[in-house]
Amino acid sequence: MRSRFRFVLGEKMANYVNLDALIPREDFETTDAKDDGQSRAQTMTVRDLESNAFFYLALRKPDFQRETSEWNAARVAGLIKTFIEGDLIPSIILWKHREHIFVIDGSHRLSALIAWVQDDYGDGDLSKKFHGDSIAREQLDYAAATRKRVHREVGSYEDYRNAAVTPDDYAPEMSKNARALGSRAVTLQWVTGDSVKAENSFIRINQQAAKITPQELKLIEGRHKPDVIAARAIIKRGLLHHQGATFAVANQEKISEVSRVIHDRFFRPELTYPIKSLGLPMGGSAYAGTSLKMVHDFIGLSSPAETADSDFDGDLTLDHLKVTRRLADLLCSNEPASLGLHPAIYFYSWTGKHQPILLLSVAELMMEHRRNKTLPKFIAVRSKLERFILGNRSLLNQIVRKFGTKESGKKHIKDYYNAIIEEFAGGKSDSAVIEALTANPQFTYLQPSESPYAGVSPGKYNTNSKSAALIQELIPSAPTCKICGGLVPEQSISVDHKVSRSMGGDSHIENLQISHPFCNTGIKGQQESQARLDI
Repeated sequence: MRSRFRFVLGEKMANYVNLDALIPREDFETTDAKDDGQSRAQTMTVRDLESNAFFYLALRKPDFQRETSEWNAARVAGLIKTFIEGDLIPSIILWKHREHIFVIDGSHRLSALIAWVQDDYGDGDLSKKFHGDSIAREQLDYAAATRKRVHREVGSYEDYRNAAVTPDDYAPEMSKNARALGSRAVTLQWVTGDSVKAENSFIRINQQAAKITPQELKLIEGRHKPDVIAARAIIKRGLLHHQGATFAVANQEKISEVSRVIHDRFFRPELTYPIKSLGLPMGGSAYAGTSLKMVHDFIGLSSPAETADSDFDGDLTLDHLKVTRRLADLLCSNEPASLGLHPAIYFYSWTGKHQPILLLSVAELMMEHRRNKTLPKFIAVRSKLERFILGNRSLLNQIVRKFGTKESGKKHIKDYYNAIIEEFAGGKSDSAVIEALTANPQFTYLQPSESPYAGVSPGKYNTNSKSAALIQELIPSAPTCKICGGLVPEQSISVDHKVSRSMGGDSHIENLQISHPFCNTGIKGQQESQARLDI
């Protein structure tokens, strides 16, 4: 039975079903949140998960619950088949407070059954209401693929309902299972006590199943803090979690507006695999399992001061979002003085895989250069730096492999970039830069001769090399800034006058050129814009 629920190693994060909308979230942290001592049902039938069932309408997830988006289509279909065939499904652990029933353990199991019963695999009525207009194409495509697989391997819930009424119209096996569904049940266990005991039970149980990382624990325990509320609002493109419902209406509207802008900075254009263009989002996919942590870390860069205060009116959350937007604008946007860093160069691996550690490292690096007034030094060598990154992908691989994706890895990546910038600023050639790096005591472990393909299994190589080949093929023809020579992403294309209007230049096409917003503004404009982007 265990193997039926095993993750498929090596699958892309996009290939998971987003069932997060099927059980609403609710804050259960109230002073009078105690068990009422009444008797509880010990089992649940599939009819209890229909949209108008009393049990389903009472179901809630704790507001700090992880995203219900970690199962692939095979696992969803396997769970449904297990239930239909009457095989054992682990008990669902619940806690009741007033009219709500909170899921302490078993959210994915319940959600898979709800998806089947209500025909919503991340693209149905509940999901559309929950996600609004921000359902990613990859989510819609995988929802459709999951539904198709379930129908092929199991059959739809509607088919089983009809087979129970008119068994002669269906295959004997389906008719038999349809009649048996009335007696199929999932065992329920109940946590007794107050909200503190319920939260402790949640953390203890989930630590045993899939260990909660220190940052995940921080997101749980700090769910009323502005940085956490802001991170969740960005991921949901302005849709506030329960904590935001108590904010003043004006703050709710402002938070939603700024969160949507930041979301689009991170996740538009939409990331699809395999990669077919250089139109890549700065932050990868909003539905990746690492996205919330990445956004929270990004907020920490732009708003590094820790706050012990919970946010009950939205002012602190809005402050965090405004500063975060300024940093996002600086990296890749059409705002004045945006550097327009090309995601394919700075935030993705050679295989086209988004790497949060690169985004966070480069964001902190550029923020430091902006504060130190040294961005012109970066701009002066930018085209050489980007060419060097492309020609020596394996060096970044080696740094991440050696130091990981934590703070230590981020520091070494920043030091690596700064060392290259300094060497190019001193007039060194590519080969001289490599010699200087390998002679530097901090980088003696680097092996310039190593191929970026080193350590990649043949099967994985065949898949990822398609994206790598396409990126390599398209980069030479990508737009470049006619001022600094760096690549210009579609999110940051600015049109500049070769001869400025103040010097008599006109707006005929012969006098226009593509540039980064930062390069377009000129030295005076950069200084003024940097003041506006002060972080």
